[in-house]
Amino acid sequence: MNPRAALGRVLIADDDEGVRRSLEISLSRAGFEVTAVDDGEPAIALAGTAPFELVVVDLHMKTSGLAVIAHYKQRYGAGVYCAVLSGEDDEDTRAACMEAGADEVFCKPVPASVLRHRLTEVALA
Repeated sequence: MNPRAALGRVLIADDDEGVRRSLEISLSRAGFEVTAVDDGEPAIALAGTAPFELVVVDLHMKTSGLAVIAHYKQRYGAGVYCAVLSGEDDEDTRAACMEAGADEVFCKPVPASVLRHRLTEVALA
């Protein structure tokens, strides 16, 4: 086992390559084993092959982040922490995310350091 991956496995699904790469680097350096994909469809496909403790999705992709969250929560329940990254910071968006099963919603742009800190807290809890 990679000693740097002691914090667990995290899946990032974001269609913005810059955001995806930034989070991948930041979380890998923090000690997470990171898998990053560019849409919700491959994120859903990975659910059956590789369980993740943490899933971070962009809200607006070709296959919605809400579909990804709902799929992971249905399959793993409370065993997976799901966070949504959204460019929209309004009550209706947050409510839709929570109804899909999101544990937390972050408004973009969220600094990688903030997300890394929060995911580390969750992983160590």
